[in-house]
Amino acid sequence: MEITYAKQFLKDLASIPSARRKQIELFVFEKLPSLSTISEIGKAEKMHGYDGYFKIRFGEYRLGFYSAGKGIELRRVLHRKEIYRYYP
Repeated sequence: MEITYAKQFLKDLASIPSARRKQIELFVFEKLPSLSTISEIGKAEKMHGYDGYFKIRFGEYRLGFYSAGKGIELRRVLHRKEIYRYYP
């Protein structure tokens, strides 16, 4: 599975508190590249009303990504109160 990272995703990730950021970085940079399909992610949920858009919960933070074909693009990672305002 090909993974791309949006600039805004990397900026969002840098602004998250370090304890939660480590958990997200471990998933995004180590676990996610080893998977071959979205169904292997397990905790990914489709976003209602948007085809190809998904979210993953990390405590009070949400990671938003878009799936197109065999690749995914990680777009945003924000607090749960903000994610639905800015994503998708």
